[in-house]
Amino acid sequence: MTGIHGLTAEQEAFATHIGSAFVHACPGAGKTRMIIARLAKIANALPPRRGVAVLSFTNSAVDEFRERCRTAGLDPLLKHPSFVGTLDAFVRHFVVLPGSAAISAMRPIILDSWDTLGIEVRLSGKMAFRGDAVSLDLFDAETNVIDPARIGHAGLRNHVRQYQARYQQTAAQRRRGLLQAGYLSASDARVLTQRLIRDPVNGGALGRALAARFHEVMVDEGQDCNPLDLQILSWLREHGVHVVFVCDPDQAIYEFRNGNPAGVQAFKETYPVETRRGLTGNFRSSPAVCRLAATLKSTGQIDESVGTTANVAHPVLLLTYSGRSPSATIGRAFMERVTELGLDIADAIVLAHSGKVAQRASGGMISSDPNGSSRVESLARKVAEFWSPAATARSREAVVQTVETLLLDLMGLRKANEHLLRTVERVGIDRRAHRRCALSFLMSLPKVCGNDDAERLAWITCVQAESERLNLPLPAGVTVRNFFRRPPKGQWSNHLQVQVELGLTCAKIHEAKGHEYDAVCVVIPPNRAPENHSESLFVSWTNRIDAEAKRVIYVGVTRARHFSALAVPIAFADRCATLLTDCQVPFSRRNL
Repeated sequence: MTGIHGLTAEQEAFATHIGSAFVHACPGAGKTRMIIARLAKIANALPPRRGVAVLSFTNSAVDEFRERCRTAGLDPLLKHPSFVGTLDAFVRHFVVLPGSAAISAMRPIILDSWDTLGIEVRLSGKMAFRGDAVSLDLFDAETNVIDPARIGHAGLRNHVRQYQARYQQTAAQRRRGLLQAGYLSASDARVLTQRLIRDPVNGGALGRALAARFHEVMVDEGQDCNPLDLQILSWLREHGVHVVFVCDPDQAIYEFRNGNPAGVQAFKETYPVETRRGLTGNFRSSPAVCRLAATLKSTGQIDESVGTTANVAHPVLLLTYSGRSPSATIGRAFMERVTELGLDIADAIVLAHSGKVAQRASGGMISSDPNGSSRVESLARKVAEFWSPAATARSREAVVQTVETLLLDLMGLRKANEHLLRTVERVGIDRRAHRRCALSFLMSLPKVCGNDDAERLAWITCVQAESERLNLPLPAGVTVRNFFRRPPKGQWSNHLQVQVELGLTCAKIHEAKGHEYDAVCVVIPPNRAPENHSESLFVSWTNRIDAEAKRVIYVGVTRARHFSALAVPIAFADRCATLLTDCQVPFSRRNL
């Protein structure tokens, strides 16, 4: 039953709710539509100079939301005094930057990690270790203590154990220098934030200022909050900010950023019962997909299919395969079934926890060295990322910045471990002109490269020729040809080879979060000792034990509208079939 503007009763109750709320929303519940309806209502009653903040966790989600706001005529909410962005960006802009003035006269550049600038810690003199250095990221941002067990290299690990106090002292000195130079890692920013919100004077003043500016802070995908995120939201509520928290704990797949499902549950308990709401109707997925998703939930609750796919009866396809790794056989079988069902191959995708697993199953090529160390390989990878069909405005922006940095290095202008923006600021070059130069260079490079020496040489020759055409001033001893040297091995060109075997789109599940497709194939890799990830997955799946690996698969299968397939190693095939049968999931099985 629908109410105003075609909203369901649950959606309408949320859109018209006054004050803070905790909302548990299932996949496909129409969250964005519901949030837009709420914002439209709030916008009509906002007093002058007050705004709302809408926060999520990925740039792609933010970009999509901004576009939906423009379509709905809510452009004013995209401008001051409102804020639409990631929660990290909100914290950096409104908490970290005001709090950083005490440690540096410069406006800080906040990095995802010190590895972004290649910051390493080495000892000198008699205590020097010949070989690898230690990443500054391995030292605790607050105490500078390091756990040597986290170091993979056995020799370096033992060396750090032997001279741990000296390493920690060196790391502390390096960190102080970087902070004074105007750099903060994400971890350092968290430490600064914690200190500020615990400060009754400065933190209290900032909290009151934010409460005066923001009528409401709305958090989407709240299940991805880490403990500090939850502390900040609690701090905002303590200062009178309405915090609306929309989440699905079963989609919590960011443990690598310290995501904390238990903490989210505890956060829920701080909301009065009458402010807790649920969205249960799934407007995206068919009944079979909803039943499959329910097997991966801790509660086992089956969401009701209420959208345009409610009458779709395509059973789940269980593909079982043998071998040491997935292969294109999976992609072919998936494509055959998608075609049989009359669905669009262009709207089908192969997903896996690992990008390599997804690539293998979809028939894509795997580079033997995905990171690469040469400038030519780095540039080839960035060209591929820029022209990828999956590229977003944010990912293309990152590519352009990488090319800008590369050209600064070619001119010898960048200091060791210096960020692009800091170099531009120090040297005083025209950022816009430099960006136009980098973009022109990037656009002039061939988008593809064949898999033979002649074509690889031709691609490198083009890179060198286009670099020379820029007529950049080069330092003594540097030429375009020795800067862009030919790599000793040819695997770098794999980044630029057209995937012609199947033409299937593939991605990591984390990359697909927030998106939806007509058909989805989720690939589970064979078990590998000693980690035994797949064994652990099936133990948690069959026993309804909460585990991130299970939540990752849940996110994958719930991207599907019409049809979902599972590709499972033969060793787990019978267990999976039994589980689907016991849970009354309609499925067909095909052994590859």
